[in-house]
Amino acid sequence: MARLRDDVEGPQAASSFGEGRVIGDAVVRKATQLVDMMGVLERIQAWRDEQRRGPGGRPETFPMRALLVAMVLCVTTRQPLLVTDMCEILFRQISPAMRAMLGVPDPPERLDDKGWAACYRNTRTRLHTLLDLMDPSVLPKNRRLSPEAFEAAVAVRRSRRSEVDCEVRRERLSWFANEILDASFQMLPRELRRQWKGSVAVDSTVVPAFARHEQRVRGKRKASERALLKHSADPDAAWYRREPDGRDDEGPQGKGIWGFDLSIVVAGRDDPDAEPVIPSLVVAMAPLHRPSHAPGPNAMVALASAAARGLPARWLAGDRAYTSAKEENFQLPARSLGYRLVLDYKEDQLGVQASYAGFIQVEGEWYCPSMPDVLIHATADHRAHLIDDDIYRARLEERWRYRARAKGHPDAEGHIRLCCPASYGTATCELKPTSITRDARGKLRIPVRSAVRADPPRSCTQASVTVPPAAGAKFSQELVYQSREWHGVYATLRNSVEGFNGFVKDQAYEALGDPQCRRVRGVAAQTLFAAFLLFGANLRKVAAFIQERAAVAAGAVRRLPRRRRTKALDEWRPAASVPSSGSSPDPPLTA
Repeated sequence: MARLRDDVEGPQAASSFGEGRVIGDAVVRKATQLVDMMGVLERIQAWRDEQRRGPGGRPETFPMRALLVAMVLCVTTRQPLLVTDMCEILFRQISPAMRAMLGVPDPPERLDDKGWAACYRNTRTRLHTLLDLMDPSVLPKNRRLSPEAFEAAVAVRRSRRSEVDCEVRRERLSWFANEILDASFQMLPRELRRQWKGSVAVDSTVVPAFARHEQRVRGKRKASERALLKHSADPDAAWYRREPDGRDDEGPQGKGIWGFDLSIVVAGRDDPDAEPVIPSLVVAMAPLHRPSHAPGPNAMVALASAAARGLPARWLAGDRAYTSAKEENFQLPARSLGYRLVLDYKEDQLGVQASYAGFIQVEGEWYCPSMPDVLIHATADHRAHLIDDDIYRARLEERWRYRARAKGHPDAEGHIRLCCPASYGTATCELKPTSITRDARGKLRIPVRSAVRADPPRSCTQASVTVPPAAGAKFSQELVYQSREWHGVYATLRNSVEGFNGFVKDQAYEALGDPQCRRVRGVAAQTLFAAFLLFGANLRKVAAFIQERAAVAAGAVRRLPRRRRTKALDEWRPAASVPSSGSSPDPPLTA
């Protein structure tokens, strides 16, 4: 069997693998409708015309539309995204009528190995023609090269493709992947899409590469400090290592993963007590990238795509990796799109985070500069187990009394006017004499710090202060950190994205975590395959959600059978006593 660069099964498998599987015409027509809904075919042809340097070669055996239909059928009929499976679908599993509709020629005879090798080669050519239009990488793939051979190959590729060309292809790849996702989102009924207000969570998940990792000299030093012997066959990938958290030690000698990061935006509900109006769906993604590389900018690529397609924007939850991003790369651009951030903080990000005009920013909110230190460090003390939950909650309640409040909504430029507790009448402060009245019952008495008294800032001398959007932008958020509202929104959205990560990696369905099902190497191929797998997961979510809603509306929701064999607590409930004749039961107790 000939050794192929992208599919280890080879063309001969196309003549025998999957015999007996038949895909109905209705399923093929539905897949064709989904491809047409994506609206990518005209753009693909425009890209090809733009890159054509001559009259072209031989006519295509079948059009690009047929290849995309085969990829949709792969993910909707639980077949891996392998070239052999795409070939099998086009030439064996669909009916002659559907092949004629898609422009696919008749298959060769069953034992015609040369004919099946040609079918496989044509399918592979269609795929690589598509990938070449969107491949932003100039790194050589499919062979483990020495550093010298690798650099020589990169130099040749850079001479043929400039940085501008690579950036154009990266933009194409991002657009193409998100158009695929949008087609699955459009499968939701219109009335459900309109009920969703735009709350999302952003996250990245590791996607293992179908290639061995790079080889370096053995030693105890960090991998980056040891000499490189051979590059990986997929050098677009890199090591994924979980941050140290006491669970395990992941690395090249442990459980490290050679792969990519996939940045996704998952739509979900923001109220844990409300019924979901749509299922958790991936509505946007960024092209795959190296693990832990620029999480903020990659998240913004996905969010910008969602905004360009007219999706609404409301709450945006992200884990601590996004809190640590530079504000000009994530927080400020996200807010400019209309998102309101819901963030968590690392241990070294607690306490005072910024200051402006005298106000101090503590865990995302602006406070009086004279707030006691014991309240400023309440969260840090709680995480260090210096105080228990009850004391922590009490200190938070007291801290929030020092919080500055907004006078109205932010203006069109994002500026907002804030006033201290003494200005809006809930506290008394010697620096604001108008706050001191005879009746001070229930009001907070602010103990002014000596440094603040010696040089009062504007927040203590003016009725209000205008705070620009860039002030404290890195850690700012509208919901008060650790409040009940913050917990509800953050936990619900984060659970949505974490649940989807596990859903799409289910080995029985899309199996995103299995590189054996994605054997074409390179960031373009892996991004395209990931988009189709997310597309398939979205379709499953939509179908299950609509079916459940219909069952609930019809009152036919089936309850799962009881699994426990032990008795429930209700088994010990005493029976109600029956009063004797001539007497009446006691009246109910009233408040």
